[in-house]
Amino acid sequence: MKEFFKNIKFEWDKITWPTGKEMKTGITQVFVFMVLLSLFFAGVDALISTGLAVANREPAPIVNEVPVEDEETTVAPTEASDEEVETTTAE
Repeated sequence: MKEFFKNIKFEWDKITWPTGKEMKTGITQVFVFMVLLSLFFAGVDALISTGLAVANREPAPIVNEVPVEDEETTVAPTEASDEEVETTTAE
């Protein structure tokens, strides 16, 4: 057991800690890289959102298109015109 702790002390003494300047450089590098990645992913997100918005957009209607009535669509009858009233009363 004594040998184990002696080896721990030996390994601990081999550790070299970074200087203050090295720490500042490392922190700056991490921060800059984080900002660049954030901008990259924000751009990718904007491109994908724009692409999906364009893909899901309703097509513009054709101006001279004649509407096609479905067989299931029923139109409620309107009031009879004067001609229809005259022909029904004349009979």
